[in-house]
Amino acid sequence: MIVVPAERLLKLGKDIFKAQGLANEKAEFLAETLVEGSLTGHDSHGVSYFVIYSERIKGGHIKVDAEPVIVHETPTTAYIDGKYAPGQITAKKLTEVAVAKAKEHMVSAVGAFNCNHIGRIGYYTNWAAKQGVIALFFANVGNPQVAVHGGEGRTFGTNPISVGIPTGDAKPFLTDYATSVVAAGKISVAMAKHAKIPLHWTRDKHGKPTDDPFAFKDGGWLLPFGEYKGYALQLVSEMLGAVLTGSRRGMDPDQIPPSTNGIFMIAVDPSAFVGLETFREGVDDVISRVKEGKTEPGKRIMIPGEPEWETKDARLAEGIPIPEETWNKIVKFADELGLKIEDY
Repeated sequence: MIVVPAERLLKLGKDIFKAQGLANEKAEFLAETLVEGSLTGHDSHGVSYFVIYSERIKGGHIKVDAEPVIVHETPTTAYIDGKYAPGQITAKKLTEVAVAKAKEHMVSAVGAFNCNHIGRIGYYTNWAAKQGVIALFFANVGNPQVAVHGGEGRTFGTNPISVGIPTGDAKPFLTDYATSVVAAGKISVAMAKHAKIPLHWTRDKHGKPTDDPFAFKDGGWLLPFGEYKGYALQLVSEMLGAVLTGSRRGMDPDQIPPSTNGIFMIAVDPSAFVGLETFREGVDDVISRVKEGKTEPGKRIMIPGEPEWETKDARLAEGIPIPEETWNKIVKFADELGLKIEDY
């Protein structure tokens, strides 16, 4: 593993995207979301995407000059055409519009189509929660990699769901996970490390359990988490993220551009109910009571989002570990763009 300080990766990522035509602010935001993914331990949605997104820019799938636009809206809703801009730019606009409308009208719902991969969806619900707004986010992934419960083969994408809830003094409350057992990017991370994977993550092309991450790439598939429970949420994200927004569905044959997202956010201002401060206090009280509960021997009670904040603190202090194979790809691509890695 290569360990690199976060601030150096931020500068490197920004310069990689600027060198390919992104405006400074957009390049900086794109790099920020990816470094944040690695900082919080979600390496599957982290700095390895410096290269993946760059390849999609070269292929014409990510339009560096595109600007997402609102196609139509009401006081409480908006429908956004992402124009195949960098996915993070579309998701940022969606989140800002949803939060602004919720603050004005107490509740909002915003969807987007023609959207590239947006990275870790918890980034956006966490941002909304910091603005004092409850946010529910559903995303479909237009790249089939996951079987349905009781089925074989690839039907849907990893279709993540995230909820961000405002807190007071407590750490931000954040749920963010794929409806598959793991995100597909974790398979890529295991491949880069040449590491085995747990047997319950995937099946090989013959439908057999496997600990070989390369078997997934060779015709295998991921499983939904929690069997029928994850499968049900998988369908929810498909119906809200894809069908409601008119985005590409997981089982659609056209896979160009690769790995699109259909995204949908519901935002709620607690002021419509008990009030923001009363809500924050109540959430903090629930969290503190949960954490004060009796634990099983050798176990620890944690709140959703807490493992990420702890990982972030550690990696800010110690640096971000990157598989050598992944780092070499980043270095090679930076060199092709005329960037000297020793400057970082």
